[in-house]
Amino acid sequence: MTAILLIRLRDWLLDTFTYVSESQAAGAIADATRWGWLPALSGVSAGAEQSRSEHALAAPETSAMSG
Repeated sequence: MTAILLIRLRDWLLDTFTYVSESQAAGAIADATRWGWLPALSGVSAGAEQSRSEHALAAPETSAMSG
């Protein structure tokens, strides 16, 4: 049972991480890069919005300066 499982795991890894041609590998790298950046950009956008709203709540009210 263990030997069969290891063979299936090895075959899956080879199928997943090896490519027939360089263009296929380049396409996979481009996809990984493209889809890897989207969540990061989304997080930056959400963080900026949260920071902006927290800053607006914490900012002191402006008034005319005396003096």
